[in-house]
Amino acid sequence: MEATATTTPTPPLHDTCVTDMNAPTFDADWQRRAFGVAVALSEFGHYPWDAFQQRLIAAIGAWEATSATEQGSWQYYEHWLAALEGVLVDHDLVADDEMRALLGA
Repeated sequence: MEATATTTPTPPLHDTCVTDMNAPTFDADWQRRAFGVAVALSEFGHYPWDAFQQRLIAAIGAWEATSATEQGSWQYYEHWLAALEGVLVDHDLVADDEMRALLGA
């Protein structure tokens, strides 16, 4: 009898995740949580996904526009987190002054 390999099915991704059909990967738990929060809040209608996407594009663009000596290393989920922080304020899920206080802590 020949052994057969079994594979675990990949969970479905958000409808807008069309360019990378592999499951996202994370280096730290906070990255997984930030990813989950961003997707869940959009899925539950707190903001449209494209609002988050535009914030992410802007965060990456701001990093790219920074001089190389000030950029630091590329950290995708740092930009993801910045986008999440911005969209939370944009859609009145967190007050701007509260976000500044949290980030300053």
